[in-house]
Amino acid sequence: MTQTKTDKLKEAHDRLTQAVESIVSGDDWQRMLKVASKFHNYSFNNQLMIFLQRPDATHVAGFNRWKSLGRFVKKGEKGIAIFAPCKYKTKIETDNGDEKTMQQIRGFRVVHVFDISQTDGESLEDLDAVRPKLLDGDAPEGVWEVLVSQANDAGFEVIRTQEGSENGYCDFLGKKIAVRPDVAPAQAVKTLIHELAHALLHSEIRPKTAAIAEVEVESVVFIVCDTLGLDTSNYSFAYIARWAEGSAELVKETAERSIGCAKAILKGLAHEESLSCRRGVPISKDDGTE
Repeated sequence: MTQTKTDKLKEAHDRLTQAVESIVSGDDWQRMLKVASKFHNYSFNNQLMIFLQRPDATHVAGFNRWKSLGRFVKKGEKGIAIFAPCKYKTKIETDNGDEKTMQQIRGFRVVHVFDISQTDGESLEDLDAVRPKLLDGDAPEGVWEVLVSQANDAGFEVIRTQEGSENGYCDFLGKKIAVRPDVAPAQAVKTLIHELAHALLHSEIRPKTAAIAEVEVESVVFIVCDTLGLDTSNYSFAYIARWAEGSAELVKETAERSIGCAKAILKGLAHEESLSCRRGVPISKDDGTE
């Protein structure tokens, strides 16, 4: 039986899922979890706030928490605003006449946390055991231009800039997709696919958690790049494993949307390649700069 395009994309996603399962069963993952357990857990609302302000964040903590871990926030870094409960101790009288101290929440206040990329200091080697690695080298010829065109069709302007340490971001309100200007063409294309997937999947309907959003879009990246012959496994596998917190089930649950989005991007790439061949003019190659 002839294998369809969708079957091939599903095969790529299956390989991705298997890779995540392999990562989370290894010793590196277990060591990383021991370090990660020292960080605070955040509510859904705060996860969403972190995602909207700094989509590339991996591990966030407050100023004093970083200090206790031997790391210090870099001068000039802008904090990520989240909500923290205002807790008060009150004494109540129990049925037997004794007094009992309880904590009550009376509203919330804004506090600021920082991503690990905004800090310097002692190396958290175990936390780095499963860390994405930037791509090097060239990108497939003409792909950058076509992806920019797809972003424009979706109503987003692509710019080459970096505000902090992020590789890129998708500004839903400002309708801009940013890609850092100092990376290799292969990484620039990978980042553009990641942010384009955000624009296509999450402009109208936001996912329940930032983790779901990141697993979806980086899955799109792996599928598209795998089809193009661009190997992102050293980046995508670790990135997805960390955002999914080791849940291969989450990767499987997002498969349908990820494959659908990847298919749409690849369809646009194939269409433009066909037009280019008919014109007899190759699409120019992006050099990874402005």
